[in-house]
Amino acid sequence: MREPVIDVCEVVYDTECWTAYLRALATAAPRYLILFAGRLATLTGRDPGAVAAEAARDATGTADQLAAVLGRGFDIDHHVAALAETGVAHQVLHGGPWPIGDGTVNDRVASYAARHPDLLSAWAGVSFADPRAAISEARRALDDLGATGLSVIPFLDGVDPSGPEHAGFWRLAADRGVPVWLHCGQHFRSDVPIDVSAPRVLDRIAGAHPGLVLVAGHGGWPWVTEMLAVAQRHADVYLEFSSHRPARMGVPGSGWEALLALGTTSVRTRVLFGSTSWTQARPPAALADEVTRLGLPDDVVRAWLHDNARRLLGSAS
Repeated sequence: MREPVIDVCEVVYDTECWTAYLRALATAAPRYLILFAGRLATLTGRDPGAVAAEAARDATGTADQLAAVLGRGFDIDHHVAALAETGVAHQVLHGGPWPIGDGTVNDRVASYAARHPDLLSAWAGVSFADPRAAISEARRALDDLGATGLSVIPFLDGVDPSGPEHAGFWRLAADRGVPVWLHCGQHFRSDVPIDVSAPRVLDRIAGAHPGLVLVAGHGGWPWVTEMLAVAQRHADVYLEFSSHRPARMGVPGSGWEALLALGTTSVRTRVLFGSTSWTQARPPAALADEVTRLGLPDDVVRAWLHDNARRLLGSAS
């Protein structure tokens, strides 16, 4: 790999945290566990069709199986050593508000980052299902846990994050000067409208809260052109393309054409690299290496993989 890498979107959990996260998905959006059946089949050597059928019958049971496999033998020190060996200079770990033990996933992820502050940052996940609780958890994470950013998954909470009831949260983030990662793009919760995670939602939030730094998680696909238009309108809106294979972005019809064009010009300084590598069965460094083969100018590759994130994260990186 030619370039150093900062990964702004990774999920690194032990079994207890994986169980909490995947059970939350199984409860609110069980379709995800059917989609993840292929990953579980690969990890366990089972037939993908049989695992998918099992997930359709019992999403929670599949969540527990996948959590057990993903969390087996987890060691944050080994994880950090692998990052250093492969040229990943810094990584943002995303937490969540789901209870575990005597705390939450946020507590556990913050403890990982505190153990390796040079290589890891923690962005705390909050639930918008209860607006007041979201503000309380954000304050706790920033003040007590050392989180340097926040994360929101609107479809999981079943809410429109641009609604007036959430204005207090956005004011808090803007006042504290911390970035907020917002799931932006396709989701698989069928009882919640797909456009609850559309770029136009970020446009409304950014317009109402000048200076608020937003990171569009997963790049806004399939609304990539709209996502780029929103980024052009708001200087503090960034995007990262985790959970999508960079190697496929250059394929005609992939939907990423606008990013490969405008991402080298008008929004060049606000494209970030994210991995969520567990969904791709490839380590962050391998996914970053695919970016270097997209035919982009060298300075653009450096900006996407490292420089933009370093500027955004500041002293944290």
